[in-house]
Amino acid sequence: MNKETLKNAWTRFEEEGIILVAKSRSSKVQPKAKLAPEWESGRNPQGVLAPEGRLWAFTEKIALSRREGKNRRDGATVSTRVLRLTDTIGQALYSDSTSGAGMSEEDKMLLKKQQKRRQAMQARAHL
Repeated sequence: MNKETLKNAWTRFEEEGIILVAKSRSSKVQPKAKLAPEWESGRNPQGVLAPEGRLWAFTEKIALSRREGKNRRDGATVSTRVLRLTDTIGQALYSDSTSGAGMSEEDKMLLKKQQKRRQAMQARAHL
């Protein structure tokens, strides 16, 4: 993948409400992002992400669109592995972010404003 493909995917995920991004007015502060609550998967009794919900269904759609070839036949195994690795990285990032100062009041306000706008957009008809 190239940089433009990733930028386009990030923008699309933000537009679709898959991720919530809080951008600061200061150019020195990096934007903060998180998965939208309705996209979060539940956890099984062992604390592992459960293969269910919107994120899992989205991962399965991606797996179906991949070309068939050597070592690409078992979509569920790959999806489970991707979900597990994503959870591991997410936990590490979360612990890093909470060990610092956390979100500023400005970031919280921007995130809340984005969530309200996204909820208003969901009420509109999707064509």
